[in-house]
Amino acid sequence: MEKIPTIKDIAKRLKIDPSTVSRALRGHPSIGLVTTMRVNKVAKELNYHPNQNAVFLKQGKTFTIGVVLPDIAENSYCSILRKIECCAHNKNYNVIFGQSFQEPDREKQILENMKNLRVDGILIAVTESTIDIEQFEQLRRYNIPVVTLDNRDIAENQSDQAIEHLFSMLEFPQLSDLKA
Repeated sequence: MEKIPTIKDIAKRLKIDPSTVSRALRGHPSIGLVTTMRVNKVAKELNYHPNQNAVFLKQGKTFTIGVVLPDIAENSYCSILRKIECCAHNKNYNVIFGQSFQEPDREKQILENMKNLRVDGILIAVTESTIDIEQFEQLRRYNIPVVTLDNRDIAENQSDQAIEHLFSMLEFPQLSDLKA
């Protein structure tokens, strides 16, 4: 089984420093044309692609949103998930998804996992028995905007507004200070 090639593999093959490879791949002006061409040639030979986790870490964004819904077996939630996925795709975001099955402890664990995965924002339809909002406040303290959907939003088909609000908060982080 082959391992995915890294900057270190390119550097080893060319007998140069990995930081030089990194700068050459980014087209940094401090790296000469010959070195840049050699690095790009070896990168192509090795089928090198940048590690997106490293790129996201540097950018401070993962371009991933979390969605927590009670049960997608319900048509309304399935429809909402479809809208979220379409909107996320149009804005170059990925979606990770969890189902709470109306269990507050499960909901809390899903939110904890999403926080640890460093999602950029969360859209959640809270369980009917969720009373502890500390988990939402903690996410906001970590600058992870949370938009909640309640049954009224779903019944009145207002989910589009909640979705747009989340993406507005991601695009304009200063909006995160406003309560969703």
